[in-house]
Amino acid sequence: MKKQFIAFSTLLMLAAAMKLQSAEPENSLISKSLSVQSADEKFKLSFGGRIQADGAVFVGEDYQPLGNGVGFRRVRLGATATFGDHLSGKMEVDFTDGSFSLKDCFVKYDLPHSLSVKAGNFKESFAMSAMTSSGDLMFMEKANVVSAFAPEYHMGVQGEWRSGSFMTAAGVYFRRINGSKEKDYSETNNKAGQDEGISYTARAVWMPLSQDKTRGFHLGGALSYRTPKTTVGSLMPNTVRYSTTSLSYINKIKFLDTAPITNVDNDLLAGLELAAFHRQFRMQGEYILNHTHRSGDLSTEKFNGFYIQAGYLLFGGQQKYSTSRGAFTQPTPGKSWGDLELAARFDRIDLNGTQVKGGSANGLTLGLNYYATRNLKLQLNYSYVDNDKYADAFNSAAVGYNSSGEKVYDGEKVDENSGKGGNAYGILGLRMQLNF
Repeated sequence: MKKQFIAFSTLLMLAAAMKLQSAEPENSLISKSLSVQSADEKFKLSFGGRIQADGAVFVGEDYQPLGNGVGFRRVRLGATATFGDHLSGKMEVDFTDGSFSLKDCFVKYDLPHSLSVKAGNFKESFAMSAMTSSGDLMFMEKANVVSAFAPEYHMGVQGEWRSGSFMTAAGVYFRRINGSKEKDYSETNNKAGQDEGISYTARAVWMPLSQDKTRGFHLGGALSYRTPKTTVGSLMPNTVRYSTTSLSYINKIKFLDTAPITNVDNDLLAGLELAAFHRQFRMQGEYILNHTHRSGDLSTEKFNGFYIQAGYLLFGGQQKYSTSRGAFTQPTPGKSWGDLELAARFDRIDLNGTQVKGGSANGLTLGLNYYATRNLKLQLNYSYVDNDKYADAFNSAAVGYNSSGEKVYDGEKVDENSGKGGNAYGILGLRMQLNF
């Protein structure tokens, strides 16, 4: 009942906002699009959302069949409120696949000297691609290394400072507030007396051409020290797990999966960011290193990955960069009917450590983005994914043959005299996105 009530209440607020839009403005409130504000402009409430509908076809699988399909990648509704010059807040929820999950839910206060602090549930400031809004991504999915390692949404407190060409953010974060599964895990582990884990994350960005709207340069770095969270599984203390869906949300098989890594003392994440843009062109790349330190005599597991990508607007549009996020936003089209962007990306991830074998993969993605209006965007992607034999989805995906010619689901058992292990395949994906 709580989920239905939240959904109904959110829709009701949106309906009320649209009602205000069509009504005559009263003395105290002025309606503007999906926003209402007081006459003195000290209070403003804005509503918005995002719908992303995806479809994908898989071709050329080696051993493990993949099912073609369609689905909603994101169904978001949210509201942002500002109170005077210093206080603001945001709430955003997602209803993908009929389930409820909380995204942004925080309060922010702006202090003197370009300082600000926010508390609640929000993205940890780590990785340029992760800090990019999901509606502004160059491709349908983030690179595998970002999907696997970037912390994204957690509860916490974060301070930010922006001045001229520099931006920094640092905070302390706790457990993930997401869907019902994470909630059940956390509550079960809490009752068993397990600490929920804590993280310290910091990011710094240098933007030397931040005042120039036609060109820019971005150099950034981030560090995160993390103790295991209680949302990994039920009664699994000191455990972490890293996995990714391999460039497609429609594919539900996570070939790249470390499985639960036990006896973990802490994780150390480090990331480097490089990006630039000039009029129609933009490029960016990142490298992320993850060291999982285990207790006792167990060795440290070392994972890493990188990507590099670029895009070019064909009809005179302008790439756009947000100095508040330190990330790209949706470009300005060059024509009245919109603009087309050609894009390409290469990414690699390696989840094969000393004892843990979660698989490695190379990915090549070509994309065509059509920015029809500020509200409507179409994306066409073709990705070629090449997984090694250890990318066996925690022993649940076929990755080769043994010496007897039988399919095996464990990379360690692949006899490469019978053929190269691992699945290589193509993905043709299409997305329709509506922002409102």
